[in-house]
Amino acid sequence: MAIDNSFMIKKMEQFTSIYVLYSSYTHLPFIECDDETFDDQVYCFTTKEMTNTFAHPYILEKILLQAVEVPQAMMKRFFRSLYLYGVNAVMIQDEGAPVRVQLDQIAEKPDLEALQNEKIPKANPELQLTAIYFMQELMRPVERSMEDKKHLHDLEEEMAHNLLRSRFIITADVTKLDGPITKENISKAGVPLIKTKNDHVYQPVYTDFGEVEKFNHNNKGLKLQMLPITYDRLAGFLVAQAEGFAFNPGGFNLVLNRDQLKNMQLRYGETV
Repeated sequence: MAIDNSFMIKKMEQFTSIYVLYSSYTHLPFIECDDETFDDQVYCFTTKEMTNTFAHPYILEKILLQAVEVPQAMMKRFFRSLYLYGVNAVMIQDEGAPVRVQLDQIAEKPDLEALQNEKIPKANPELQLTAIYFMQELMRPVERSMEDKKHLHDLEEEMAHNLLRSRFIITADVTKLDGPITKENISKAGVPLIKTKNDHVYQPVYTDFGEVEKFNHNNKGLKLQMLPITYDRLAGFLVAQAEGFAFNPGGFNLVLNRDQLKNMQLRYGETV
């Protein structure tokens, strides 16, 4: 039986702000698949106290969450951005029990297929969603049972299926280059690198244009060029200083070293 949530949808127009549960591991909205409806949903509340109360049992399970405030002026933009992560529903709690609202009831859905098929991809929701689920679980500091390990493997396999068939974006400062980025000249370009707390160095790569903007918004004055590239060609564009790639370093931040890049293809390539 369909639930009438029109009252909540109308009421949302009066909210001065909402608090959204974010994952401390991915720095993105915490996404959970509902056991009954199979909706990929995020959680929103009208007070920080309700957010923290809801998050408490998750935190006890080492699922670290935090409340992020979204003001009314940013709500439409926020809800529309959820499509890029494969989300299709929002659980909203104001007074009383949480109410599930389908995302397309509160935000216009973009043409995701068109955005994925552009030369420089602007969306990759399938990979974003499966990578977020995988990283949310992988980063939990817990001892895993055999069942938990199987669940983590299943999440990795779902992510790998999308990872291997996706196109990505590599960036480089081409100020010193005479032409576009190529496998032969990328080492001469100004390739941005990421250094971890343990002094490991990785080269960033992105699933879509939004992730490029998110990570490079402070890189002013650089002549950044974007190169669309498939997974099987990535290794050829990995510069010598880097140990591997950091996928969406401003988002789910999946890190694969040179061996892992190759092994991912060997393990899961036949399923793509």
